[in-house]
Amino acid sequence: MKKRHLKAVFASFLLASGVLAGCNAEKTETKEEKVKTEETKEETASETKETEQAVEESTVSKQVEAYKVIKTEAEKAKEDQPVDWELVSKTYKEQLQSAVSSMEGDFDQPIATAIEGAKSEELDANIARQIIDKTTQSYFYQLQKSLQNEIVAALESGDTAKAEVLFEDIKYLAAEVFVPTAMKRDEYYQMTGDASLEQNINSGLAAQEEALKANNVDDFKVYIQLTDKSIYRSYYLASQSYAEKIEAGVKEGKEELELKQQQAEAWGFLQAIKGSLSGGDEAAAARLDELFSLDKTAVKDIKAEEVKMLFTKAIIGKIKSYHEKAPMQLDENNITEARVKALEGNMFLKALELELKEKLGEQKAQETFEVAEQWYNAIAENKKDEAAKLSQTVLSTVEQLVK
Repeated sequence: MKKRHLKAVFASFLLASGVLAGCNAEKTETKEEKVKTEETKEETASETKETEQAVEESTVSKQVEAYKVIKTEAEKAKEDQPVDWELVSKTYKEQLQSAVSSMEGDFDQPIATAIEGAKSEELDANIARQIIDKTTQSYFYQLQKSLQNEIVAALESGDTAKAEVLFEDIKYLAAEVFVPTAMKRDEYYQMTGDASLEQNINSGLAAQEEALKANNVDDFKVYIQLTDKSIYRSYYLASQSYAEKIEAGVKEGKEELELKQQQAEAWGFLQAIKGSLSGGDEAAAARLDELFSLDKTAVKDIKAEEVKMLFTKAIIGKIKSYHEKAPMQLDENNITEARVKALEGNMFLKALELELKEKLGEQKAQETFEVAEQWYNAIAENKKDEAAKLSQTVLSTVEQLVK
């Protein structure tokens, strides 16, 4: 992994000259070069138009448009206006349900049940719309992961045209679904610059696109983690933020129905990452699901500190697992997969940035990120002994978050 991209993990998350240099380069052109430049611009414009048309006609864009129709109609409940639940049901069944039900994870049942519950008025319309909205967003996250795998397969088979079309679908999902959600977390947690989720997602996509254009499948595999885990982090922080809002709302005496809506939002976002979190700490993930389940936990019993600690435990479990998996890949002489696992571990460490700064201070957090970067470099350079020592330093630091 090129060092400029390593800096992107813990520093600015902006790609340095390699990606952006072309935007600023200046040179004197001859008449012939100008003609060629104009021809190139025309070809690029034509390709861009074809790409945009392909995205508009893609299955992914149609699913997103169906989601928007459902969301717009359901949001009428916010203003106490009648919602056409028949339209919502019809749109979901005809344009989304088949894809949602075929995705790994239980996304269809809660969405379909919420629609039927609202239609029969057995479920509050605003609670229903939150379950539908956030669980569909969780489906889109898993769809993104599936598309990433398809791109890798396409690149490995030499089908770069297919890979490029699929990547446009991911960019479309990011622009329409992931980034708007991330921006809300940025605003709530006041995350700017290198901490901004919006910036992290877009920078990850830029790194992936650079690898894609270079037809570098190994780098593309590695850079997936920049994009994927930044989206993951936005979903985890979304759930955590609602726990904070609920506890504050209970103290302020807000209506239970309003707080139940926030509980539904937290639960919906959790569904995207629940399975992954279980791999870090199964008990913690199960407890989070229980806390956010409307039928299992009263809003008064949701405590922000407990939620934060559960997420931290599960994510530390993920970090530990990748610190084990990366050197194991070196044993199998698979440097690319070792790099993937190492960056995955570092992205989970990045996910705990707020907790590291809060509990250990900004200086200690920065030092930990620097050691983690050195660990990645040692893995990438197949220096297993050096990596083991650096790993021990990182893991002993994150353990302090749960003491």
